[in-house]
Amino acid sequence: MSTLDKPATDHDTADDTAEGTVVPLRPAAARPDDDLTAADPETGEATGVGSGDGPDDGAGWAPGDDEPRRRPIVPPQWTRENWRATLADLTGLWWYKTRYHGFRAPKYIVVTAWYAVRGARRLSRRLMAWWQWTDGWVLESQAVAAGRSGHHDAMNAHREGKKTRAARGQIVAVSALGAAVVGLVGLKYLPGWAWMGLGTVAAPVLARHGAPQGQPIIAAAVVPTAYQTPTPEIITRGLGSLGISAINTLLKNGKELAFISDVHRDGDGWGVELDLPHGVTATNILQKREELASGLRRPLSATWPERVAHEHAGRLYLWIGRRDISKAKPVTYPLIRTGTTDVFATVPFAVTPRGQLVGAPLFEYNWVIGAAPGQGKTTGVRALGCGIALDVLADLWIHELAGKGDLEPLAQVCHRYTSGVDDDAVAYAAESVRKLKAEVRRRSEIFKKLPREAKPDGKLTRELAADRRRNLRPIGAIFDEVQNLILHPDHGGPALVEDLAHVERLGRAYGIFIIFATQRPDGDALPPKVRDLALVRFCLKVPDQVSNDMILGTGAYKAGYRASEFRLDVDRGLGWYNGAGDMQAVRTLYLDLHDTARIADRARAMRQAAGVLSGYALGDTDADEPASDFAADALTVFGDARALWCESIAVRLREHLPARYADITQEAVSSQLRALGVPVKNVREPGRQPRKGCERAALHTITGDHDTPPDTPPGPAPGPAPGADGETRPQTAGETATA
Repeated sequence: MSTLDKPATDHDTADDTAEGTVVPLRPAAARPDDDLTAADPETGEATGVGSGDGPDDGAGWAPGDDEPRRRPIVPPQWTRENWRATLADLTGLWWYKTRYHGFRAPKYIVVTAWYAVRGARRLSRRLMAWWQWTDGWVLESQAVAAGRSGHHDAMNAHREGKKTRAARGQIVAVSALGAAVVGLVGLKYLPGWAWMGLGTVAAPVLARHGAPQGQPIIAAAVVPTAYQTPTPEIITRGLGSLGISAINTLLKNGKELAFISDVHRDGDGWGVELDLPHGVTATNILQKREELASGLRRPLSATWPERVAHEHAGRLYLWIGRRDISKAKPVTYPLIRTGTTDVFATVPFAVTPRGQLVGAPLFEYNWVIGAAPGQGKTTGVRALGCGIALDVLADLWIHELAGKGDLEPLAQVCHRYTSGVDDDAVAYAAESVRKLKAEVRRRSEIFKKLPREAKPDGKLTRELAADRRRNLRPIGAIFDEVQNLILHPDHGGPALVEDLAHVERLGRAYGIFIIFATQRPDGDALPPKVRDLALVRFCLKVPDQVSNDMILGTGAYKAGYRASEFRLDVDRGLGWYNGAGDMQAVRTLYLDLHDTARIADRARAMRQAAGVLSGYALGDTDADEPASDFAADALTVFGDARALWCESIAVRLREHLPARYADITQEAVSSQLRALGVPVKNVREPGRQPRKGCERAALHTITGDHDTPPDTPPGPAPGPAPGADGETRPQTAGETATA
């Protein structure tokens, strides 16, 4: 099972301590008379801290409760992921060049043949010029024209020319004779493929001499980029161009920036970690991201400064991409073919510019997703919807109030589903809000009665959610284009806003979370009372600063998180994600309708096997219960039988409840009975051998119905019973038990 883990929080990464040990959270403040002389942990000698040896600029100081951070044994650039990325880059480059030149191969053959003929003529002319010693002709002409010593100098030049031509003529004759002999022998003994090989080798050589100067026969498949591989000098120059006085003063005094790591390959780019001068924060650099991109001579979407988690505010990690992020191939959803999710952890959602997978937390978190029309909002919602669908323990409620059917493939696994902009769709969504509020109250009453050990921190756990007796399955409700609900004259308004806020505020602990998506993020369409309770925000391309801060929170634009700087359509799917941790730029995983349908088909098959399909997925468009009660259904088909095999229960469920259990198997029945706490053991049906099954009394214990005596004689499966009007109707479990 492929499951993404939830991001570690502070309490997850704390060091384990022995039970009963008191751990000081921070050292007590030093008093003036305290002896601050410390001992070196390795030598035991006094280090003289605070001894007045001299002023300290704080460069080597660290809080007493911070341990030195160890550098990784394997450098980041040597990791398996980087090697794979480099190999993939090289393979992709050579494969591209092969296809590029392969397509132009016919042209290359014709051009090479033409230039080879020209080259042969040129070489022949050069050979003739060498043989005839044309340089000597020039000397003879100069001697005669100068008239020095008269006829004597001219005759000497003429004699020298004759001797040189004769000697070179002999060389040419012998070479021609040898070539003729070799050619005749080759014609007789060499096969055709050998001559083709010789021609293949000779043609490019001749073509090289026949091609025009500076004009290559084979054009370059890849135009070299003007970007330089980043170096500490280039990065220093880029940071120095930002106009930050502390950086300029440092560089002016001949000092250098403190590079914590080397510039190394990181995904499809390079990364470096460094300490900024005192008083300069990583946020200061982020606010000037556009100027930094100019200073580095890189595209804006390839320049990503960010804070380093769990470090001081002046620690900067700078990632520089090899290319514009919009030119990178979108990363597809990783669970299209196999794998499941866990809504109590995280689900696949996006990737960073560095290529790192970002898991989205759902349990305990409400979401707000905002974007201008057509900028990738729906793709992000699809990823979250698929994450909920692939956890058989969670119920999915979808309200797609745009009417485009972008989430329609997921309808087959939804407990509640609607799509449209008409009044009926909006009324259905408003009814869902009321049902969610009622469900919060119901779960609150259940939690009051639970023992303390069953509800750690007063929150739903996966173990509680798996207990079908209590019906506490997580519910993920999606409201796409929520402004159409909130602003509706009949079904929206203050009362609906209050109900939504109530569910957001209290439902998170009980496993109920809401995902709002809108293309109109203003105070009317998404009131602060609703928006402020959503702790996870995702903002794609928006038109202005006001919309940016409406989604990401007040001050986000000023801090440098500016979704309005994204390019329309070019940066589709790229947005600022404010989740569990520092805000970061991410690009949503790619999911089209076809892949969404494949995931939904898989999710439905898993839910059918587990017997948890309910509501809209079973054709009930007005479902009130969040999940089916397997124990009650099994008890219904038991009839008067005292005990049944798991195989018999599966057969009866398929026959009497085909819409819900059409594909249920003997193994699925056994698994669900065990999950309910029903003992699965060898039981005997009348006249048959013992096999794995369960007793009816055990199911009565689970459902809380103790009215039926355990020794009721066995009878047939439940059939139609006569009603008061003489017509027949199916018997209920209670009627069967008391028959």
